[in-house]
Amino acid sequence: MKQRDRQWIIRGVLLLGTLLFAGCGRADNGEEGTAPEEGSRGLPVNFRAVTLGNMPEGGMDEIYEQLDALTIPELNCTLRFDFIPWGNERKQLNIATASGEYDFIPGGVFSDYRTLVFKNAFLDLNKYLDAVPLLREHYAIFDPDTLKKCEISGGLYGIPQFGQGMMKNIGEGFFYREDLRREWGLEEIHDLATMEAYLYRAKQEERYQDAPLITDNRIWSSLWLMLTKGNYLEINSTLETPFVVVEAANPHVVLNRTETPEFREVLAYIKKWKEDGILASDMLAMSDNEGERGRLLFMQDKKPCETNIPVWSINASWIAGLCERHPDWEFGFFPYLYNDRAYYVASLAGNSVISVSARTTEPELALKLLEKIHTDQRYYDLVAYGVEGSNYNLVDGKISLDGIGSENRFSWTAVTDDVMGYEAVPIDKRWDLVYQSILRWSEECAEKAQDDPLDGFAIVPSDGEQAAIDRVWLQYFQPLVCGYREDYLQELDAANERLQEAGFDRYLAALQEQLTEYAAEKRVKEAP
Repeated sequence: MKQRDRQWIIRGVLLLGTLLFAGCGRADNGEEGTAPEEGSRGLPVNFRAVTLGNMPEGGMDEIYEQLDALTIPELNCTLRFDFIPWGNERKQLNIATASGEYDFIPGGVFSDYRTLVFKNAFLDLNKYLDAVPLLREHYAIFDPDTLKKCEISGGLYGIPQFGQGMMKNIGEGFFYREDLRREWGLEEIHDLATMEAYLYRAKQEERYQDAPLITDNRIWSSLWLMLTKGNYLEINSTLETPFVVVEAANPHVVLNRTETPEFREVLAYIKKWKEDGILASDMLAMSDNEGERGRLLFMQDKKPCETNIPVWSINASWIAGLCERHPDWEFGFFPYLYNDRAYYVASLAGNSVISVSARTTEPELALKLLEKIHTDQRYYDLVAYGVEGSNYNLVDGKISLDGIGSENRFSWTAVTDDVMGYEAVPIDKRWDLVYQSILRWSEECAEKAQDDPLDGFAIVPSDGEQAAIDRVWLQYFQPLVCGYREDYLQELDAANERLQEAGFDRYLAALQEQLTEYAAEKRVKEAP
C-alpha cells in the first residue's frame, strides 16, 4: 500500500470495526496463521504511531529507511506513521485510540486526552520508568519533578513536550494581515473591540464581502477568553468540559459556564456576527478544528484573518507557504490572553504528550524508543524534522526551510523537545519580530504568573452522564454558539432545562465532590 493511501486508513477501515483489528506493536512475517517470536530475540516489533497534519509529498521513504537503520539494530523495532489531517482530529484520535491499532497516540488540548486516560486507553508509564534511566535524567534537567507534575491521579499517561518551565502555553489568538490593518488606518489589534473593528472593515472590501471571515465553530471559546479576562479557570478544556468552569477567585467551587453573565455576552456577539455575515453560514457543519480550511482560504486571499489558532501553529505551518506565495504581505497576531488580569502557570498534566496505548504488546520497548527520541540526536532529528535535504536543511547549526516546499515539512506531533531541538532560521524577518515579541510577552507573564490552583486535578467522569450531557451540547448548545437561534436568551434557558433533564445536577455534584476532596488533600500537603 502506498504511503499516501495509508493516511486515510483511520477514516475508512477503522470505522468498519475498530475491535476486530489485531493488536498494536506486533511482529509480522507475512505468513497467515503463524506466530513468530517477537522483540529482541525474534523479528522486529512494528510500532505504529499517529501524527497530525498532512503527509509530506516527499521524504517519507527516506525517513523510514534512516529510522530502520537505527531502530532495527539498536532496539529491534520499526516505527511507521499514519496521518490525521487537522480538522475533526479530536474525533479521529478517539477512533484511532479505540481501535488498538496504534502504539503511540498524541494528545493535548486538541484531543480528549484526560477523558481517554480515565477510560484506561493509555499505559501508566510510571511502571516502566526504571527501564529508561536516561529519559528520567533528561526530564529532570530543569526540574527533578517534571514527570511527576505530568501525572493524572498518580499515573503518568504520556511523555510531554519538553522545555524550560516558562509559561509557553500562549493559547490561541487572532492572526491577520498587518499590511491591510495599516492600509485601512485601523488601531493596532490589542483587544476584542479592535479585533471586531478589523473584521467589519474587512467586510467592506469587495473581495471579502461574500466570504465568511470566521469559519471555526470554536469562536465562542475565543470570545469567552476575551470577555472573562482570566476570571475563570477551566477544569479540563472547552472541548472536553464545555459546561464546567471555576472562578479564579474561588477555584474549588464548580459552576455551570452557560449560566454566567459572560456566556450570555458571548452569545450576543455570536448572534450579531452571524447576522452581519462575519460568521460562515454553514458554521454548524464545520468540524472541531477548521485550521487547514482556514489556511487555504487565507492563502487564496479569500479571507485576511483567522481565529482560534495558536501562534506556534502559525510559525510552524502557515508562514512558510504564505511567504512563498505572497512575499509582500505582512502579518500580526493578537493572543486572546493578552488582557487577562492574572496569569497562571498551567499544569504540566495538560501539556501535549505522546501516550502509549494500553493495548501495545511491547510497553517497555515502546518507552525505550521514546527514550532514544528524547536523548539521542539521531533519532530526534528524524522524528522532529525528517531527513536533512528533503524535509529541512541545517545551516550553521540552525534549521533552515529555505528551498523546502511547505508540502514537504514533517514533524511528529507532540514530540517537541527544546533541549534536543535547533534554533530556526527565520522564514520571514518581519514575522519573526512579531513572533519573538509574543514569546517575550509570554516570558514576562510567566515571571508574574501564579501557581495554578487546579494543578494536578483531573475529574473522573461518569460515562453514562457524560454521554448524555455531551448529546445535549451537540443538540442544543452547539447551534447556539454557532448563531443559529433567533431568540438566543430564550433558547439558552430551554437548553439549560434539557441539560438538567440529562442529569447535570448529579454530574455537577459529583465533580464538586471530587474537587472538594482534591482541595482538602492539597491543604494537607501545603500545611507547614
